[in-house]
Amino acid sequence: MSFPFEKPTIRLYKYYFLGLPEPITISAYNKKEARAAIDRNWKQLPPAYQASKIIGETVTLPVFGVTERKQGKDTVVWVGKDYSPTGWMLKEQYKKRFET
Repeated sequence: MSFPFEKPTIRLYKYYFLGLPEPITISAYNKKEARAAIDRNWKQLPPAYQASKIIGETVTLPVFGVTERKQGKDTVVWVGKDYSPTGWMLKEQYKKRFET
């Protein structure tokens, strides 16, 4: 099954590590970019992750108004590039704009 997209769409790649409960999530347009990002940032990962091995990789598409992530101290929600240059909007702004 394939899903046609009109625009390049961000995907969330999660990398699971042996013996560690939390995956590392990378936002990228394709698998090649995601793997390059994990390689580029390997030395910035916590020591436990550097000492472990990647045992799994999953990919998901962010869902409008549902997919959230932390950005510093704030929570942001996926709204797509039609509503934000980055595709992410502060949760408070999202609630004011779409939930009123």
